[in-house]
Amino acid sequence: MMSKRTQPSITSIVTTNNACEVTLSDDGKYIETLSITALAEQPGRVELVARTQLLTAKNPTETRVKSRTCLRVERLQALHETLGRFLAGEAASAREGINHVNQ
Repeated sequence: MMSKRTQPSITSIVTTNNACEVTLSDDGKYIETLSITALAEQPGRVELVARTQLLTAKNPTETRVKSRTCLRVERLQALHETLGRFLAGEAASAREGINHVNQ
C-alpha cells in the first residue's frame, strides 16, 4: 500500500497593505513562495514573484527568484477566477472519487 505524503498547510502572510506572500511548498529542506505586490509607480499593475530557498545550502537564508512577471490587476482577477473554476472542478471530482492533480 502506498503511503500518502502530507504537505504542511499553505499559509498566507499579508506583509503590508499592498503585498502578500503565500508558501507554496515547504518540506523542511526546500521552500517555494509566491508574492504579489502592487506597483505604486505603475497603478493598476502588480508584480508576481516566485522565490525558492534551499535550507540545506551553504547559505540557507538565501532566496532565489525563480520567476517574475508584471500584470494588470484585471489579469490577476482573471487568474483568480480561473483558479476558482479549477478548484471547484477538483472539489466536484473529489466527491466522485476522481483526483486529476495526482494522476
